[in-house]
Amino acid sequence: MIDDYLLRPATMEDREFMKHLEKVNFEKFPKVMELFSEEHQKNHYENHFNPKYVYIIEYDNRPIGAQSVIVRRKNMFILFLYLLPEFQNKGIDETLIKVALKQAKEEKKPLISCVFQEDTQGKSLFDALGFEPFNEDDLRLRVKWNPA
Repeated sequence: MIDDYLLRPATMEDREFMKHLEKVNFEKFPKVMELFSEEHQKNHYENHFNPKYVYIIEYDNRPIGAQSVIVRRKNMFILFLYLLPEFQNKGIDETLIKVALKQAKEEKKPLISCVFQEDTQGKSLFDALGFEPFNEDDLRLRVKWNPA
C-alpha cells in the first residue's frame, strides 16, 4: 500500500499528463475506446480542459494520477479518479474515495459517481464501500452512496 502520496491543484500545464492518463485508463476498455478516440481526447484537453476542479496525485515528486470531486448544494460527485497502471490496486483509489465519503457524511450529502460497465474492479470497489447502482446504460453504471 502506498500512503505517502499528495494532492495538488492541477494547472493548464497538466493537460498532456491528463490526456495520457485518460488514454492509459480507457484503453483497457474496448467499448470506451470506441467512443473516445485519440482525436476526441486531444480536442477535449486542448479546448475544454479546466483545472479548477482537478487535483493531481503525486508520488515521489511525479504525477501518478488525478481526481475530481465536486461539492454541490445537494450532492457531491466524484467525476473521475484515474491512476497510472503501475499505481493501481495499491489502495490509493480506495483511500481517496473514503476521504470523499467522510466529507459527504459530514455534510450529509449523497456521493455520486460512475464507473464503466467493463470495469469490474471499479464496480466491486464502489460496491464494497456501500455505493448502490441507480442508473446505467451500455457504457456506464452510475452509483450513489447515501448518508445514514
